[in-house]
Amino acid sequence: MRRASWVFPAVILVLFVFVVNIFSFDDGGAAFSSLSAGDSGTSLLFDTLRYMGYNVRAGYQPLTRHTSANYIYVVIRPTAPPADAEIAREMLEWVRAGGRLIFLCTSYPRTIIHQTAGFTGRFGLGETVTGQALHITNRFLKQNPSPGREIQEIIHSWHIERPAEAIIFAEYYHGFHAEETLLGRLPLVLRLIFAQAIIVAAMLLWHFGKRFGNAKEFYEETEREENEYVRALARLYMNSDRKRRK
Repeated sequence: MRRASWVFPAVILVLFVFVVNIFSFDDGGAAFSSLSAGDSGTSLLFDTLRYMGYNVRAGYQPLTRHTSANYIYVVIRPTAPPADAEIAREMLEWVRAGGRLIFLCTSYPRTIIHQTAGFTGRFGLGETVTGQALHITNRFLKQNPSPGREIQEIIHSWHIERPAEAIIFAEYYHGFHAEETLLGRLPLVLRLIFAQAIIVAAMLLWHFGKRFGNAKEFYEETEREENEYVRALARLYMNSDRKRRK
């Protein structure tokens, strides 16, 4: 089998694996992550809000006092709960400046967020809502969608008061610290279409690249000088003249 016959299928296979690894999330995803479709993930709430028309994004940067107050942040059972005073202070300063925070964990009211801002209400210019993270996991919402509906109603009321630029699910606190990219902000469907377009483009390049047959070796000709024949003939006469003299 010639090399050209297996190179392209190998490339397609690599692209396929690349797409599956990037855009597929199985039950082994991070617990309480909106990127996980497993029982302990929260992708059902994330996808439902997006389906309802909300501008929902996954956030890969920490929530600090410098974060835009036009966002609504959803922090669900962070891997490292903000019991640390500095982390909690940053979040609360953001709320005080006008941010709106939905903070869900599995050990309230023991965190500083609950102790300082209360369970639900206004804190400075912003607002906080706290609750139980287990109630919005995929497994729980499939059995009882009420907690998800309550969160949607809260977000809806906040939108009526002051439309939010985006609803950010803080994946930073689940260990996803990559910078946000244009591709990452696109909906999953558009990212899949983009990946398929790459594969189709590769197929077209391969098809049109072999349309005119296999490449042929190119032999570069030595460029001749205009008076090369004259010089060669002169050297021939000179050599013959020397031979006669000898």
